[in-house]
Amino acid sequence: MPRFFILLPALALGACAYHTSRSSIVVMTDAKSVVENCTKLGEIDGQDSVQAIMTIDKTRDSVITRMKLRAAEMDGTHVFAAVADIKWKGPDTKGTVYKCNP
Repeated sequence: MPRFFILLPALALGACAYHTSRSSIVVMTDAKSVVENCTKLGEIDGQDSVQAIMTIDKTRDSVITRMKLRAAEMDGTHVFAAVADIKWKGPDTKGTVYKCNP
């Protein structure tokens, strides 16, 4: 049993998502007016199985990071999602990816 507690931090670190240079420019918004003149690319979900054991603030950060990564993979520039609201308390982790021209 003690070995499990030693491995737990390593397992938790392996589940983290990290921004790339492409994902760091993705804009998260909960204001429809920001993306109204953009091209819709598709729907994404920021859900992950690790969320069940994390606190809500860390969960929000993780959801946003995963959404930004997934949006960057689709060549998106913006994600419209409820999680963009600082008062978000879950459970909605879905969003819509848009590509907006400068």
